[in-house]
Amino acid sequence: MTTITPEQVLNLARQLAPTEQRWLALHLQEHVETILPAHATLDEVVELYLADACSLARAAELAGVTRWDVLDALQARGMMQRPSADRSADELDDLAERLEHQGLR
Repeated sequence: MTTITPEQVLNLARQLAPTEQRWLALHLQEHVETILPAHATLDEVVELYLADACSLARAAELAGVTRWDVLDALQARGMMQRPSADRSADELDDLAERLEHQGLR
């Protein structure tokens, strides 16, 4: 059996036409959403969030905590958000609230 790395899959995906790339992205996202656990620990949801497998709100829901709890766990790891520059409006609102709460706004 041949092992294919994520980098190889990405390189193949880059060779697809834009419509095929969108189809692939949609189906990969659907797959990721179906494999999320029903419940997870705070550490597990932090990993899922950092892997871009779920939103901040979904991570909090899976762990049964608030989004602020997830942000605290991220901050404890030295990260306030995903490395990605793309953030949802909810995540930006959460960050603004957090900064205001800390007196940084």
